[in-house]
Amino acid sequence: MQVFPEGGSTFMNLIGGQRATVEDGRVVITLELEERHMNPNGVLHGGVLTTLMDEATGHAVATVRGIETMMQAPHATVDMNMSFLSGARPGDVLECEGRVLRVGKSVCFAEGEVRRRGKGDLIAKGRFTFVVVSPRNG
Repeated sequence: MQVFPEGGSTFMNLIGGQRATVEDGRVVITLELEERHMNPNGVLHGGVLTTLMDEATGHAVATVRGIETMMQAPHATVDMNMSFLSGARPGDVLECEGRVLRVGKSVCFAEGEVRRRGKGDLIAKGRFTFVVVSPRNG
């Protein structure tokens, strides 16, 4: 089942993330953790957190830039800084919020947080920089 609508990330579909909220400058993605999301020590793999936050912040930037503009001149992650603050295990439901800090003509900035649903524990925090790629020709 495709949880992201047409044009969404196929990789997010692969891991099972679902967009819960889409607002101007803010996107929330949820993910119920399964065994497949764990590292060999049985704790959430950092790559899953990074993927969630990259997706949420990138989509938040897209809500400000607009889909038509983004399709002509997409933005791409060029820098990310992640802090992993707590572990998570199968059965936990994570909520990843991506928020726009600034959208410029050639560079955009966003931040994100991942929290455990219910308890609100902060699992990870990150800051992202995106570059706007030159418009596509034809």
